[in-house]
Amino acid sequence: MENQHDPLNDPSTLLKEFEQAERGTRSDTLTAILETQAQLKEIKSTDIRFSPPILTRDEAAVIFPNTINAIQGQTGAHKSRLAEVICSALMKLHDCDSPLLDFKRRSFDACHVLYVDTERNIKEQLPAALQSILTGAGYSKEDNPNVFDYISLLMVDRRERFNSLNEYLRHRRQSTDAPLFVVLDVTSDCVEDFNKVDKSMELIDMMGRMINEHNVTFLCILHENPRSDKMRGHLGTELGNKSSTTLQVAFEKDSNGNDTNILKVKFIKCRSTKRHQPFHVRYCEQAHGLILALPSEVSELINSRKHKAPNEDIIDHLETYLGDGTEMKRTDLLDKLCTDFQAKQRTIEERLKEIMEAETEIHNEKGQACQLDKVKRQKEVFYLLKPLNDGEPF
Repeated sequence: MENQHDPLNDPSTLLKEFEQAERGTRSDTLTAILETQAQLKEIKSTDIRFSPPILTRDEAAVIFPNTINAIQGQTGAHKSRLAEVICSALMKLHDCDSPLLDFKRRSFDACHVLYVDTERNIKEQLPAALQSILTGAGYSKEDNPNVFDYISLLMVDRRERFNSLNEYLRHRRQSTDAPLFVVLDVTSDCVEDFNKVDKSMELIDMMGRMINEHNVTFLCILHENPRSDKMRGHLGTELGNKSSTTLQVAFEKDSNGNDTNILKVKFIKCRSTKRHQPFHVRYCEQAHGLILALPSEVSELINSRKHKAPNEDIIDHLETYLGDGTEMKRTDLLDKLCTDFQAKQRTIEERLKEIMEAETEIHNEKGQACQLDKVKRQKEVFYLLKPLNDGEPF
């Protein structure tokens, strides 16, 4: 009699039963990790093509898809207005000629913009901002284009804001397949306590999941601590680490140290490109928004304070000379700065000493927070930027 096949003793059947039993005992977390691992194995075996930016300025890449980005600045520094210009650029009609600070959308199709506001009243302030975004993009204030969405969390209890935001984002994501650009203004108001690690990481982790699972990009607006360029709280620290592009908006000061009407927009961090040069803007009453400052206005301002060599300007030059990791001889650095500012060596030495004693944060080309330091090698003294973190935080 011929041997009949016994499925109960078939090795392949037993293996399948074993795998099914193993899957049944896996946690959801382990399953997700293994699925991600399988995706990585597949993707890393292909020719990887990096996505082009969704937003450029003067042909330089500013914001890439599926990233977390940030705008930081002191209270009243027009952070929201800069975000409004960026939103207008991402949904701009093709026949619109608004300059929009030279920001341009890279793709032919407009992004779906979602503006989440937490602090402006819904009777005047937020509606005026929405009108600014629409008119900047070439629409009329009466238009309701399907590429523009907006909500306010101002009336939502702070303890419920994260859950409300999370729920709305998932609702919106399910209703459109278009790339979603989410502005959180201000981000610290979207969590119960921006100084608590668990509450801050809850929002950071949610954004991290969204940019990986869906076609979503975030722009986070956050206040800086008073008299500092650090974003507020633990949330600000983590956003600085996780962001791909970080912009800072700050008023330029005159020769007496007073704020002027000109603001500098500085690229603190550009993860995917070299760090771009800053540009200057000012608020225009007629335009009800930001416009580019004239080169003559900027030159006049900088020249008026050059002989005083303020610390802010010294720091800008230190970032240029030392930001790529270069160590510069003391004599060479002093010569350059004396020439740049047409100042005496004693003045420059005093400024460098003040910057070091105040432990002022200076950013290198990676956007990493550093402090000015000097070391002695044999008989020569060298200046360098020393990272505040031991390792790469990004």
